[in-house]
Amino acid sequence: MAQREFSATSGGVLLASVVAIMLGPTGILLNTFSLFIAPMSAEYAWDRAEVSLLVTLFGLAVAITSPLKGWLIDRWGARRTMLGLTAALSLPLLGLAAVNAVWQLYALFLLIGLLAPGNLPYGRILGLWFRQRLGVAYGLLGLGFGVGGPLGLLVGHQSLEAWGWRGAFLVYGVLELGLALPLLAWLFREPAPGAGVAAGAAVAETALSGSTAPQAWRSASFWLVLGNQVLAVFVMSGIMTHGVPMLVERGLSRGEAGTALSALWVGMMLSQPLMGWLLDRVATPRVALPFALAAVLGMAWFLVGDTPSGLWLAVFLVGLGGGGESGTTKYLLMRYFGLRSFGVIYGSIQPFTFALSISLGAYLLGWLYDRAEGYGTAEWVLLAAFSLAACSLFAFRPYPQKLP
Repeated sequence: MAQREFSATSGGVLLASVVAIMLGPTGILLNTFSLFIAPMSAEYAWDRAEVSLLVTLFGLAVAITSPLKGWLIDRWGARRTMLGLTAALSLPLLGLAAVNAVWQLYALFLLIGLLAPGNLPYGRILGLWFRQRLGVAYGLLGLGFGVGGPLGLLVGHQSLEAWGWRGAFLVYGVLELGLALPLLAWLFREPAPGAGVAAGAAVAETALSGSTAPQAWRSASFWLVLGNQVLAVFVMSGIMTHGVPMLVERGLSRGEAGTALSALWVGMMLSQPLMGWLLDRVATPRVALPFALAAVLGMAWFLVGDTPSGLWLAVFLVGLGGGGESGTTKYLLMRYFGLRSFGVIYGSIQPFTFALSISLGAYLLGWLYDRAEGYGTAEWVLLAAFSLAACSLFAFRPYPQKLP
């Protein structure tokens, strides 16, 4: 059955998911935000904390609404929820091209966060299509970030150079409306009961089994997964949002900094499929430990690197390790708790990762920069977070004997 889980239909679902992540706000918008820090700061005379507040508002809005979105996905299905949110999202993305006041910018970033689906629909729908190859499917889903990062930086940089930051946001909105939405409407759908051996088996055995959300919340495994992800996502999102100015501070030009930062997504592009393949074959969550150690090594190297090639390698290790570690959430929740209340359970993780890791994390790094007049202190904080995330893996419990 495992070999037959990948078919034209399930592959289409996976392809649509990858492209939607790549072009969605948690993809291209966050991946390229560091490109916008300098031009927006110059136009509005903002310090780093003030411009980082845009990411903070976005993340807090995602955090507040994630449990509701998870409930909607469990109740109405991933397809209907995803199509509605994607169509609505294109409007504020396009609206960013027309802002002429600071309050409009803040309001639109807040609205984008309220509508952003995050990873919730993809985790749910792939859990219905895949069982024995679920780790690989989730790993390939991570290519939306791994491939989308360098492509987003290229598109964002070229758009900024040609049309300014407002024009770049217009391009993002057009991609969401003109490419992501039609592809989702065409390919993104739940399996019909009995529609193929793999799909039918997955739905019959998995969709209604597993833990309820309150049962998961009372489990130590839930809080260990949450804590590990809060720390790992804090570092990864911090590098994404502040990476270019961090690297410029190290002596690189903006062009060199953009090239070095692209190594983050090269590492993620390699690590997430590999992590998924290992998760399907090694029945322990500690399989993520080598990735966590690589992330610690990369961040430590980042602290002392001073050449373009050395910093590229440091950022690559951060992406390789942090991408593999942070990409385990959906799989771990599935293995520990099943799909019965997956949307609500995963949705209850996202308030913490978006509110603490992305929102407050981006603001904290900007605040530390302003107080220290440099990123040195912030980089040590990132290293400490990666180290704690690696140590937390030793506390993870074995998976249940059978999938919930």
